[in-house]
Amino acid sequence: MHTGDVEKVRSAAAPPRPIAIIIGQFKHGGSERQLYTFLSYCDRNRWSPVVYVSGELGFWEEPIRKLNIPVVLLTGGPLAKMWQFRKLCIAQGAKHFFSWSSYTNVYGLALAGLAAHRVGSFRNTGFTDLPSRWRRIWAWASLAGISTAVCNSRRTKTEISQRSAPAKQVVYVPNAIQVFSDDNLRSYREAWRQKLGLSDNDVLVLGVGRVEPAKNFKRFVDVVHQVVEQVPIKAVVAGRDQGDLPAVKAHADQLGLQKFIQFPGLVPDARELICAADIFLLSSDREGMPNVVLEAMAAGVPCVSTNVGAIDDVIENGKTGFIAGMDVRALAQHVHQLAVDPALRQLFGSRARDAIKSKFQPEHIVGELWTLCEARIGR
Repeated sequence: MHTGDVEKVRSAAAPPRPIAIIIGQFKHGGSERQLYTFLSYCDRNRWSPVVYVSGELGFWEEPIRKLNIPVVLLTGGPLAKMWQFRKLCIAQGAKHFFSWSSYTNVYGLALAGLAAHRVGSFRNTGFTDLPSRWRRIWAWASLAGISTAVCNSRRTKTEISQRSAPAKQVVYVPNAIQVFSDDNLRSYREAWRQKLGLSDNDVLVLGVGRVEPAKNFKRFVDVVHQVVEQVPIKAVVAGRDQGDLPAVKAHADQLGLQKFIQFPGLVPDARELICAADIFLLSSDREGMPNVVLEAMAAGVPCVSTNVGAIDDVIENGKTGFIAGMDVRALAQHVHQLAVDPALRQLFGSRARDAIKSKFQPEHIVGELWTLCEARIGR
């Protein structure tokens, strides 16, 4: 029997390895969707995962439980949660740890002395997703808690590599995205445009995300304001209000955009709404690798974006979409260029969808993540 065959027999005979996966919360977010995709591709003959939540449960708890994966909510103060996590990992027998955010990377410190292989995640540059108070200490602890760092942008990978000890493995793995079938694209587009009261000739500019200051939907409104002075576009901002929605609506009202912008709030599945768009506009001040841009490209919708996070890993400027700075005028020029040229929208959208199909499909990307979990203990 060949050596490879022996290894296959051993692997088949070995019981699934316990792995502890931790995330901060289960809200209706892109990071949580990425976790669900990761778990959906879990080989249950090799792995026995338990998902720990350090913050609060929410939308994604039920879908993950339906995968027959236990979900455990940690309780108490920060130190109590760390101690509880350590005890639960010991009881689980987990020698493998995967943190889904820079915040929860810190929980790797709770596994000190357990010879655990600790994989962590960084989804924003500058540690901007960590608490602003004592951020330097949080950043140190986030790096100290893990042995392998997964970054979903090349910018972040460069930054983490510069801050890390040479022995720490730092890798770039982009987010993964599913592509809807052509039939689904058409049906979702028709359903949502009817719901929004749009005709076939209306050009819809869409923004999706939590309505919070970092997403800067006031900038989105300013871009729409500049474009509607030349082209009668329609616009939609969809997402959960995180405290900024009243100010964004008031800003739109002050600019006289009541007839041009709708605010439907949080929608059940934003990917379906994205199919109704003609242009997707990302106006954020900071991002990691924004799922909404990947989802828009997967739907064949050309994107215009501020130059944030991993956006230049996703959009090929001038070919699959446009990347601008934070300047409203530059963003508006790109939106206007697409709004008045249906052929350009079609060309960019087709290229964007092809790029998603070739570079961001889950089968390959999720496999990379599970391979990172394979490191042998004590190596």
